[in-house]
Amino acid sequence: MIFRYLAIPLGILATFLILWLMWPSPIDPVRWDEPPAPAPTEATAPNGALRAATIYPVGGAGAARGITISADGMVYFGTPSGDIMRLRAGIADDRVRPEHIAHIADAPIFGLAWIDESTLAIATPARLFSLNLTSGTITALSAGNTTAPFGNLTQIAVAGNGTIYFTDSSARWDHASPRPGYYYDMLENRPNGAVYAWDPQTGESALVRDRLYFPNGIAIASDGQSLLVSESFRYMIRRIWIAGPRRGEVEVFAKNLPGIPTGITLDGEGNVIVAMATGRSRLLTAVHRHPGLTRVLIKLPQWLRPSEPRPQGFILRLNEASGRIGDSFHDPDSAINYLSGITVDPGGVLWFGSAFGGVIGRFAPPEPPEHPAAP
Repeated sequence: MIFRYLAIPLGILATFLILWLMWPSPIDPVRWDEPPAPAPTEATAPNGALRAATIYPVGGAGAARGITISADGMVYFGTPSGDIMRLRAGIADDRVRPEHIAHIADAPIFGLAWIDESTLAIATPARLFSLNLTSGTITALSAGNTTAPFGNLTQIAVAGNGTIYFTDSSARWDHASPRPGYYYDMLENRPNGAVYAWDPQTGESALVRDRLYFPNGIAIASDGQSLLVSESFRYMIRRIWIAGPRRGEVEVFAKNLPGIPTGITLDGEGNVIVAMATGRSRLLTAVHRHPGLTRVLIKLPQWLRPSEPRPQGFILRLNEASGRIGDSFHDPDSAINYLSGITVDPGGVLWFGSAFGGVIGRFAPPEPPEHPAAP
């Protein structure tokens, strides 16, 4: 008798499970045999260096994803509501509050860089803008074109001739998607991103390189002949040649990094500074290797999906000539995580933002180690 009473609910449950498994997954992941995370070395071993950072609360989640420093040492950053804010740099007081400069668009601001001493280049997910701080003029520079509109602009670098290079992290999971684009792109593991260049002479944007894996940070090499671009979910940085005899070539600058690289900057001393959102994830490794499992997990409600420990952000310092990691600065307390934009002020101090933390960090790094910079 008891089996008769159980048969109905078990049958309903079995039917539900069958329908649930047959229901199409919102993503189409591919297998990537992700390499094991590198073992910690003297240069990358976790440390408490970022405990010395000054932390400035500047707003809610998404504030200060992109930041930049002016020639007079002021920190500019964007907000999720499309505003440009300014913070006085060099003040060792985390109670200081930023001031409002301009409203750019009703969209989050992800990237900032200087075109000249008074003009900012600004990236919202769908459009590239400029802001003249003297006149207050806001100009919409580019939104792609009708056949290939921008998907999810993130970071910016400006060349000496005024050309603006910028990353479009994902054309598939773009700003218009109701889905959490970065998350879906991370799980799908497909080359949906690109790098573009905006030409100040023509006012047009041209594709520099497509089929990139979530490009999410960009810097122009010291000699001006190449771009360094982070591919966050492939744990690597590529060098894209934009001038000279190797123009058009692409090579790996640094691979199998110990975490997820985001923002990139140069310190003017022969080093590349890379913001790392967090360390490597064994769960992400598993889903990259098993796309079938990924299709099932993504259909679970958020509260049923497996989770990772609290993320721990850190910063890498690499030799620009070789790509070798010289040293690193870690936050063992998880007070700073999901690092995003990063820049260097005139005094060599690092300033960085957080994709979700609503904070800006200020950190004066020690002198680089003197060991050889061989590959």
